[in-house]
Amino acid sequence: MNIKKIIIQAMVGAILFTIISVILEKEYTQDVILSKAGNGLMFGVLYGIFIWARQKFSSKE
Repeated sequence: MNIKKIIIQAMVGAILFTIISVILEKEYTQDVILSKAGNGLMFGVLYGIFIWARQKFSSKE
């Protein structure tokens, strides 16, 4: 899996995390949206690292 696919998957994960978090919060102010976007960005970075590590260290059969 190349780096572009990992980045795209991490971005989609971050966007979905942000959207779902805002919907579950049931409050749509700018502060809440920016807070959830920051959390989504952190989630996307961690998810991208997880995908990369899983792909790099998985047993290649």
